[in-house]
Amino acid sequence: MNVIEELGLVRIDDRLIHGQVIAVWCKHQPFTRIVIVDDGVAADPFMQEVLRLAAPPGLQVDVFSVEEGIKALNQSTPDRGTTMVLLKSPQAAKRLYDGGVQYNALNVGGIGSAPGRKNIFKNISASEEEIAILKYLMDRGVEITLLTVPGEKSRSFSDLVGKL
Repeated sequence: MNVIEELGLVRIDDRLIHGQVIAVWCKHQPFTRIVIVDDGVAADPFMQEVLRLAAPPGLQVDVFSVEEGIKALNQSTPDRGTTMVLLKSPQAAKRLYDGGVQYNALNVGGIGSAPGRKNIFKNISASEEEIAILKYLMDRGVEITLLTVPGEKSRSFSDLVGKL
């Protein structure tokens, strides 16, 4: 079996690249690459350009559909350990995982409120389906942490499961 280096960070944040990602996460860890995996953004060249412009100079930004992301992230590359993967939803995280992109940790940093979602921690809301998906990933050994930015108080998803 070919062992592939762990990704630097796999994060769910429906805002993708924004101030917290740039100002805090990119200073907290030495990322060289951001990989956005989202079917909608992959089909929107204008949004891709906006996101690339939002990234700090010198940081490579790649955008893939989920299927393309599965292929790209299943490759062993020299920058895997310094790659931040950004997803908009737990559904995308599950699709990546089920597609063979193995990761040991998942950061949930921002899922906005919407009809059918309830607040579970700070600015993180989730529907019953999204909670079930996070439980599914947790049951497969993925450590899920609810954390908006490094240095703030975090919460382990496993601590919340019984209360949701």
